[in-house]
Amino acid sequence: MSINDIKDMPLQERMLFMEVLWDSFVQNDTAIASPDWHGEILQARTEIMKNENVKTYTLDELRQQR
Repeated sequence: MSINDIKDMPLQERMLFMEVLWDSFVQNDTAIASPDWHGEILQARTEIMKNENVKTYTLDELRQQR
């Protein structure tokens, strides 16, 4: 299957294809390790949240802003 084959699928079929693909990752017994740089970015963002005056919002607050 090529990218062009996928592009030619109707939207709903592509969405289903994507869902099945993601489910195949979840069902795999072998865990896929995140690269080290993911942890580094998360740590940097955690430090920003701790050390700077960062305004956060709940999901309900964000929905109200629509």
